[in-house]
Amino acid sequence: MFGDSEVFALPKKLLLHKWFACLFIALVLVPGSFVPAKAQKEAPLLTIGVGRDFYDGPDSRSFLHGSTNTWEGLTYLDENLRAVPWLAESWQARDNQKTWIFKLRPKVFFHDKTPLSAADVKKSLERIWKNPKYDPTGNYRQVSDILAPDDHTLIVRTKEPCPNLPNLLAYYSSPILKTGTYDSKGRISRLIATGPFKVANIKPGQRVELEAFEDYWGKKPVYQRVVFKSVIDAQTRLMALMAGEVDAVADVGAILPEQAGELKAAPGINLKQKQVATTHYLLFNCGKKPFSKGECRHWLAGLLNRKELVEILAQGTGYVAQSPFTPLAADWVFKKINPQEGKKLKPAVKRPLVILLHGGTLQRWPYLSMAQVLQQRLSQEGVKSKIKVLEAGGYYRALNKGGFDLALQPNTLMTGDPDFFYTYYFASNGARNTGLKDPLTDGLLARARIETDFKKRQSLYEQIEERFNKLLPLLPLYHEISLYGHGPKVALFEMDHNFRPCLSMARPRP
Repeated sequence: MFGDSEVFALPKKLLLHKWFACLFIALVLVPGSFVPAKAQKEAPLLTIGVGRDFYDGPDSRSFLHGSTNTWEGLTYLDENLRAVPWLAESWQARDNQKTWIFKLRPKVFFHDKTPLSAADVKKSLERIWKNPKYDPTGNYRQVSDILAPDDHTLIVRTKEPCPNLPNLLAYYSSPILKTGTYDSKGRISRLIATGPFKVANIKPGQRVELEAFEDYWGKKPVYQRVVFKSVIDAQTRLMALMAGEVDAVADVGAILPEQAGELKAAPGINLKQKQVATTHYLLFNCGKKPFSKGECRHWLAGLLNRKELVEILAQGTGYVAQSPFTPLAADWVFKKINPQEGKKLKPAVKRPLVILLHGGTLQRWPYLSMAQVLQQRLSQEGVKSKIKVLEAGGYYRALNKGGFDLALQPNTLMTGDPDFFYTYYFASNGARNTGLKDPLTDGLLARARIETDFKKRQSLYEQIEERFNKLLPLLPLYHEISLYGHGPKVALFEMDHNFRPCLSMARPRP
């Protein structure tokens, strides 16, 4: 069942190595054709294969995936997932951290060559704040006002102290778009943003074609054209890279663990790895039997040997989770996750348990094999189960309506802040809460969210992590080390901890 592919052993020193962060980037849709045929012969082209569609559409936060390097946010995250400047070059807090003043970077232009102003930033943030569908983790819940007193100053006021606001506004939480390119409900008609690349053409489900923005404020890219090609099938992605049909394959889960051996042996292929902010989880349906009982959740966690699962199936592309989310968030990891401790209770259930899988994940991670191992372990204990694979819409409907017992899915800590994760999964009113209601946890989260003393805030989140381990609303399986690679035509190509290709740094081989 596991196959006999060569295992790609990742050197331990590379797991600890900190790659330099790439320059920050942005998004835009500009009508028009791609590049004239004459220019195509002269302008260097980089084609990147990915395992999904990077076109998110008009009713999304950013229209295109952040990896396209087309849009930018107020802040980004360094490799310890702490907020660092992006379009905001500095910030300071006042009024007991209820007033945050951001100074915007000067001489930044949108892709239509008009200057970025604080008014544009204000409108972009209000787009998310006033349309909660774009803020499922509640990053803007404390915001009371957003002001733009001059062209380069943005003020965000909150109802209560908000010590983590620069993190909460990082990356996907603050895509800055030109005013007038979205309607009152937040739907994007066309995207004009500030990144090093602008959109030349989009073929939904197939490709996103970009061209370099000559007036970009930061490091100018060498590649004048970039194409992100959607290649859903994992084997097809592998063959496309080896055949030179794409120059690189880069995204979280874009190269499967079992493909590493073949790529490592392929002439001209440079196979790389990067620890990313993604963790993989087994979700329990805590709203119905048998996993409404904490003892049953711990029983299953003890039944499932996570170390063996990661070693055999992830094949060196991850390591067992000892924290609820990525340990890259260095300030907030306490390694309290030890689910094999405590009482265990084998569930008395006559019906087959439903193990739910998202069809879109199966060509990016070994979820099907993991589900089969889980199914086998349950069978050995006399518990029947069945694996149910649904596409995106059906999968999330089943999660929301409780039509599952167990599910596998990834999550990326996009803000680097623990409230982002716990509010989504652990809070009683969380968007992805699966039925566990715990007033004590809710109280701890409410206190931690507004605590301005850093050490006290750390202590509160340590208590929350201990509570998480005791109640086990979901089981963190492993933290990901993503594989990516490029072919012989590329001299320099890197991917960062948020699995964004560093396109301004990429270089073709002479």
